[in-house]
Amino acid sequence: MPFREKSAWITILSMSAIYGLYFRSHAGPNSFHLGAFVETVVALVIVQIVLTVAVAIFSPRDAKAPRDEREKLIELRATRVAYGGLATGVLLACVFGALNPPIVFNPNALLFILVCAEVLRSAAQIVQYRRGA
Repeated sequence: MPFREKSAWITILSMSAIYGLYFRSHAGPNSFHLGAFVETVVALVIVQIVLTVAVAIFSPRDAKAPRDEREKLIELRATRVAYGGLATGVLLACVFGALNPPIVFNPNALLFILVCAEVLRSAAQIVQYRRGA
């Protein structure tokens, strides 16, 4: 498994776990707390750095290898997929907000859309690595 595919797995698993806990404990109309958000981001950064360094230690040659054309193309395609998901999510958020929802539309909803787009980007990378794109 290439180093960049392992990095995509790290992103999916760490973001799903850490933001899953965040959204589970901060659900509701007025539940955005800056302190909890900062703690979540710091935890995510630490987990991703530790896991990426661990993977790099076990395969230093792959970690140091420059991206080739195939990897650049995979990253470009995955970003295009994620952008489509992000644009769709923002559009749906705008439509939902315009319909005068019964709850207050909070920053957590937009954060959720952003997290989903990033997980979608990593998933698209993994699929393309598996296909041999």
